[in-house]
Amino acid sequence: MAFRAKLLRTLFASTLLVMAAAGCKDDVNKKIKNGPDPDTNSGVDAKRGGAKPIQINRPETDSVSWPKLQRTKWKSIEIATPGKDNVLDCELRIDNTGADLNIDLFNSLGTQIGFTPGPAPNKLKKLAVKLEEMGTYFVRMQAAMPKDESDFSVICRWEEEAVVAETPDKPRRPGKKPPADKPAKAETFEEKLEKGTEGRIKTSFREGGQMLMIVDKGAAAGVHEGTEGAVLEGKSGRQPLDGGTFKIVQVIDDSTSKAQSSVRSIGKNSRVVLFLK
Repeated sequence: MAFRAKLLRTLFASTLLVMAAAGCKDDVNKKIKNGPDPDTNSGVDAKRGGAKPIQINRPETDSVSWPKLQRTKWKSIEIATPGKDNVLDCELRIDNTGADLNIDLFNSLGTQIGFTPGPAPNKLKKLAVKLEEMGTYFVRMQAAMPKDESDFSVICRWEEEAVVAETPDKPRRPGKKPPADKPAKAETFEEKLEKGTEGRIKTSFREGGQMLMIVDKGAAAGVHEGTEGAVLEGKSGRQPLDGGTFKIVQVIDDSTSKAQSSVRSIGKNSRVVLFLK
């Protein structure tokens, strides 16, 4: 009996050792698979709580590098006065033409309200978001892929609402007509293409003789029903697809809208530009 009890204790101890060894092996494999934290060397501004303040309408230069484990940079912006259209326009200029960086916008609670556009000509990404209130907002720049690293410049523009002082009306001379206001010069289609906000087509299909497209821009970017735009040709540049103009017929949520176009086919083209007002 004593021998049998000793044998059972030995088998139980051996089982525990095997299970412990297996658990350690799984942990090691998990660490190897996941790799190091891409923000190991990024510093305090790798987190939203350590965001570096930047000034409105003034460019800020910095850099990110995934290979050097410095993937992320956060910046904070204070919006203290009402804007003309309450739209915050941010631009990201990427120095390294072989790299791709992302730019995203968050409100004071850390909720993402602006999403990075796809690749753009001249390595310039534009992000336009309509703000609902004054306060602190955060801009995050990140290397998109493990190979990406570059210096960059970021600027966020906010056009303050003009305050017009009231002045007494000047008396007019009898018989003299007031000068007629000159009509504003209409914006050309080419100017709209250059200033427009770029997005991407998630999916497209034909229905009722029309091309319907699901676009990755919604209410958070200032898109509304009736917003117009155009499908772009190729992977870069702002060459419009022939007949590819469209109109937003439904804003699905903050980051998705449905567009309708009379174009017969968009081919492999997946980029669009929206003419936000």
